[in-house]
Amino acid sequence: MLLVSALLAGAQTANPGSHQSNGAQKPDDNCGLLYGENHSLTFCVPKGWTLDNTVLNDQGIYAVFYPNGSNWNDAKESGTIMYINVVVRNPGSTLAKMMDADANETKRSSPSAVVNQGEPIKVDDMVAPVLRFAPGAFDRYEAVAYLGEEKVLVMCVISSKDDKIFRKDYPAFVQLVQSYKFLGSIVTIQHR
Repeated sequence: MLLVSALLAGAQTANPGSHQSNGAQKPDDNCGLLYGENHSLTFCVPKGWTLDNTVLNDQGIYAVFYPNGSNWNDAKESGTIMYINVVVRNPGSTLAKMMDADANETKRSSPSAVVNQGEPIKVDDMVAPVLRFAPGAFDRYEAVAYLGEEKVLVMCVISSKDDKIFRKDYPAFVQLVQSYKFLGSIVTIQHR
C-alpha cells in the first residue's frame, strides 16, 4: 500500500450538515470529520462500507474503510480496503511531484508494476487526478486520487487483492472521493 507518513490529529464520525457533492451524499449519511495540522475536511462513507478510525492510528491514518460485515484484516487479505491520508505540503511540493514520487517508489519496490493515469474524478469545482497501480505494492491493485490544498496534500486510496475485486469496488472509491469537502487550513486543537 502507498502508506505515506501522515500528520493527522484525528477523525470523528460526524454529520457535516447539508454537504452535497457529485457523490450525491445526503445530510443523514454516515459522514466523518478529519482534522489535524493545517487541515479540516469531511467525507461520507460509501454505502455498504464501514469507517474505522482506530485500526491504522499507529501509522498516522485515521480514516480507513472496508466492506460491511468484514473487518480490516479480512478485507486486506481477500478483498478491498480504502483510506484517506493527509500530508503537510512542503514548500514547492505539488500534486504532480507527489504523483511522480509515488509512481517512482512503486516502480522501485515492485519493478513489474504497471503505473498509469486513471480517469480523473470530479469533486465539486475541482478535478482529482488518479494514478492506478496494477499490481502495485504488495502485489495489490490500487488507485490513488490526489487532492491539493494550500497547506496539505490529501490522498484517497483504494487497494484490492485482485483486479476483479478492484473493479467491483471502484465505484465506492469514486463515491468516497466525490464526498470530499475541504473546510479549511486554520485548525486550533485545544488539549485538556
